[in-house]
Amino acid sequence: MSESIEFQLAENGYYVSTTVGVSMRPMLRNRRDRVIITPVGEERLSKWDLPLYRRPDGKYVLHRIIGVEDGYYVIRGDNTYAKERVPDAWVLGVMTEFYRGNRHVMADDKGYRRYAAFWQTIYPLRKPFHSVRMLASRVKHKLFPKK
Repeated sequence: MSESIEFQLAENGYYVSTTVGVSMRPMLRNRRDRVIITPVGEERLSKWDLPLYRRPDGKYVLHRIIGVEDGYYVIRGDNTYAKERVPDAWVLGVMTEFYRGNRHVMADDKGYRRYAAFWQTIYPLRKPFHSVRMLASRVKHKLFPKK
């Protein structure tokens, strides 16, 4: 599988995949939406772009850039709370468009860029809400264990 992504990017100039996982919810839904990835070449990506990168353990990840630094990007999934420093060398491509069901969205669309900026702007509000929700879930399971 790993060779096929790099091969398709090099040979075809794009890679199409159905998303897997919940780290980019609510924008990308697990096993329901499709993304189109194109190679990045020598250009630097920008804040709010979604690079496809491969970690040293071989895992492929598609998360949002929240900061651009010299030689690396600061990246976080829309539905995650940990930041990751991703060196330029790990980046294979960037999402240029996606299909959410039948709806086609271009990554340079103004509405999409506003969504990305808004979603990251409300991050400070989402994190405490998530923490409270997780605490409530643990308390519920302690008080009412499954039989």
